[in-house]
Amino acid sequence: MGRATTRVTRDTSKATTKGTKDNSKRYREKIKNDPIKFQEYRAREAERSRLYRKKLKEVVKKNKKVLKTKREHDRIRQQKYREKKKEELANQKSMEEMLKKVERALPAKNSRKIEVIKMLYRKYVEPESAEE
Repeated sequence: MGRATTRVTRDTSKATTKGTKDNSKRYREKIKNDPIKFQEYRAREAERSRLYRKKLKEVVKKNKKVLKTKREHDRIRQQKYREKKKEELANQKSMEEMLKKVERALPAKNSRKIEVIKMLYRKYVEPESAEE
């Protein structure tokens, strides 16, 4: 089985990256649109989950250490996820604060605001697009 890689598709305007996340999202949306396929998908997933739980139960019966290590891994995985969410929330708040500061610094007159924003766009965004 090969590694999951992202592929770059060339568009006339700009290059975009399509990966597993995008493909999975499109697949789920496609299935949800067709009720029959969605029911089949749900049945397959239920069966898969049932088999997983059954195998896990059998393994745990034989070896109690496995259950302990699994719980430990789950606990660590959850902690990492929660930390990541906290960081994302902190970054989002700081971005909102920066945006508020910038908006307060803009001129009161709308036409001047637009001019300033256009100048900043030319200064910071257009040179990046020219490099590509």
